[in-house]
Amino acid sequence: MDKSRDRYRRIKEHFEKEAAVFDRLFFKVMPRYQEMMQAVIDGIPFDKNDRLKIVDLGCGTGNLSQRLISAYPNAHITCIDMAENMLTMARAKLEGNRSISFRLGDIRDFDYQSKYDVIVASMVLHHIEGKDKPRFYRRLYDALSRGGVFLSIDIFISSHSHLQKLYMDKWKRFMKSKGLPVKKINEMIARHQREDRPVCFQDELTMLRKSGFKCVDAILKHYNFAVYGGAKAR
Repeated sequence: MDKSRDRYRRIKEHFEKEAAVFDRLFFKVMPRYQEMMQAVIDGIPFDKNDRLKIVDLGCGTGNLSQRLISAYPNAHITCIDMAENMLTMARAKLEGNRSISFRLGDIRDFDYQSKYDVIVASMVLHHIEGKDKPRFYRRLYDALSRGGVFLSIDIFISSHSHLQKLYMDKWKRFMKSKGLPVKKINEMIARHQREDRPVCFQDELTMLRKSGFKCVDAILKHYNFAVYGGAKAR
């Protein structure tokens, strides 16, 4: 089996398995996530009453979409995730909101023919192989309406060995401060190293620029985690 395909299969399987307890664990693993979600909201350059078309890539259990629909009550959000159990959790969290629709599938294969005002992603794009990202980003750019924005929360690495060690030490300390046992922390780090494909932060921003995005910038960065994005010219 192709190694990349096998890796995506493992990712899907563990998200299907952990969906029911995902939130309980995630907030113990992801530093400053509430602040980072707010940074995504703050980075959207539209009026709160606008009827925006938003797509949430790899929506998970719906945490970011929940914040988005609260901030932009007239928006329509399309939530996409490859794990059916994650979508089940998201539907329950966003129950009763008819302006949110759900799509089961891989974000790499989604039909981006519609034009969106906002495309968001949260802790998902690090799963995509670095060599595949430029083409993926071009698809996102083409799917944006004029003046639309792409905003993402993700994890990165450093090309400097000292900083990379600092990043990992800070991450482990955070998880420990949230009560995770050493064994669980080591499992999370091992999974990250086995399944994820993060790149250097500046390389990510360069890929966005080369894909056509303007005003590429970081909104918030905390060691190896960052909120970043870019816009499509009007």
